Amino acid sequence: MDPWIQPIYQNMYALYDKAKVEKLIEDGKIEIVPLAFMRGRTFLDSCIIVDEAQNVTHEQMEMIATRIGIRSKMIICGDDHQVDLKSKRDSGFKFLYSQSFKVKNMVGITLMKNHRDPIVDELIEIYNEAEDRGIIKGSSGTSGRSR
Repeated sequence: MDPWIQPIYQNMYALYDKAKVEKLIEDGKIEIVPLAFMRGRTFLDSCIIVDEAQNVTHEQMEMIATRIGIRSKMIICGDDHQVDLKSKRDSGFKFLYSQSFKVKNMVGITLMKNHRDPIVDELIEIYNEAEDRGIIKGSSGTSGRSR
C-alpha cells in the first residue's frame, strides 16, 4: 500500500511535524484506510477525509457517504479532470457533488481556479479546446471544463 498512501503522508508532513503525525497515527487518532475496508463501519466523533474521490464509483461513494455517524464531518475531495475510471460517468464524486444542494447541512465547494501551478489551468484549457475542435478524443484525465 505504501506507494498509494505516500501522497497522504507527504501532505500531512507538509502541514505538521513528522513526529507529531506519526504519534497521532500510532495512537489511533489518525487512520489511513483503503476504501475497500469501510464496509460495516460507522464514524462517530470523527473527521473523515475522502481524497481522490473522482476515482470512486457510484456504489463506493454511496457506501462511504453512508458511514457518517453522530458528531462527524466528511470532506470529500476530487478533481473531475483526473478521473482514472473507464468513463467519467462512472465517477460517484461528480454525481454526489451535483446532488449536494438537496441535502441539509451538506455544502459543495468548487475551486474556480486550479490550486496547483497556473500552468495547469493553461494546459487544461488547451486540452479542452482541442477536444471541442475534434482534434483529440476526450480522455478521463483531461475532458471536462476547468473549474
